[in-house]
Amino acid sequence: MTEQANRIISIKNIALLLVAIWLGLAFFTVLTQISSWLTSHHFTMNFFSHLKFFTLRVWLPWVLLTPVVLWLATLFPIKLENWLKALLMHAFFLLILSFVAGLMISFHYHFFEEMAPGMEAYKPWQHIGHFLFGDNLFLFNTIIYTILVTNFNIKNFSQIAQQKALIASQLNNQLMESQLQTLKMQINPHFLFNTLNVISVLVMKSEKEQATEMINRLSTFFRNSLDDKDQQWVPLQKELSHVEQYLAIEQVRFGDKISIVKQYDDAAMSVSVPAMLLQPLIENSMQHGLEEKEGKGQLTINCAIENEHLLITLTDDGVGCNFDAENFKEGIGLSNVKSRLAQLYGSQYEFSLNNNKYGGVTVSIKLAINLGAAES
Repeated sequence: MTEQANRIISIKNIALLLVAIWLGLAFFTVLTQISSWLTSHHFTMNFFSHLKFFTLRVWLPWVLLTPVVLWLATLFPIKLENWLKALLMHAFFLLILSFVAGLMISFHYHFFEEMAPGMEAYKPWQHIGHFLFGDNLFLFNTIIYTILVTNFNIKNFSQIAQQKALIASQLNNQLMESQLQTLKMQINPHFLFNTLNVISVLVMKSEKEQATEMINRLSTFFRNSLDDKDQQWVPLQKELSHVEQYLAIEQVRFGDKISIVKQYDDAAMSVSVPAMLLQPLIENSMQHGLEEKEGKGQLTINCAIENEHLLITLTDDGVGCNFDAENFKEGIGLSNVKSRLAQLYGSQYEFSLNNNKYGGVTVSIKLAINLGAAES
């Protein structure tokens, strides 16, 4: 759009704003007339007289002063870095321009209108105080000046709000990245320690093929972890693939003691989810539920789409947990996952952790699909 076209649009907007201000004064006049009619026993309708008063002594002076106000608004725009100075300067200019408007009204009243008895001896400028404060014109001047300056600075206000939102978003992202890195640092060393123990045992038993397979799986697991270290969102299929690498290694540790049941809805595989969402939850099931169980155990992973939500349930038949106990304390992994879900989804998610009727724990997660897709 050309500069000339922008100027035409700007002039049109200012003209519409001035018309809106006049209509506001007219509406105020109507309200004052209605109020007087309701409260006075001997009320005489004089709407047009009052409207003429507001038009000549409030609106018209500011129509003439509008170019000056816009020029001042250009010189002192209200921005994030100078808002206090700009507001103080505009308060000063308001006083000056109100005095100028009062002076214009006073001279017009003194020379072109019939003055009230006893005011003939006044000098023209001596009427200013009566009009500005006796008739409350200063209040109307303040409102009109504020409307004009605010209209000019509306883009700046929008930029201030956007800048604050951007800063908040950046801080939030930094916090989530920090939480994600903390989560990975908490999981990986513990997992690495257990896996190296298994590899050590396999080597001691001269089971070289299994040891080599474990080393390859461990290498793949950590390589993928490093590749995704800066990603907050990943497709569910990638998250499950990462989890399955972990489970493949764990199954070597536990052998036939633990079986894994996978129930995946193909439609859910492309849905974006927070990275490292399932890893700490599954590790909790393995470490605190199935590992401590005598005999065989089972972990079931279910992922499905329902009513534009992604439903994920992790069910184990391990020893369970007393979540109501006084000494129960959430670990870093669990609390970190819940905190990230709250930050990423707000109120558009559900998370529950419950004991099963016949033993074990079920973790249920319900996530809004559209939000995850929009953020990824």
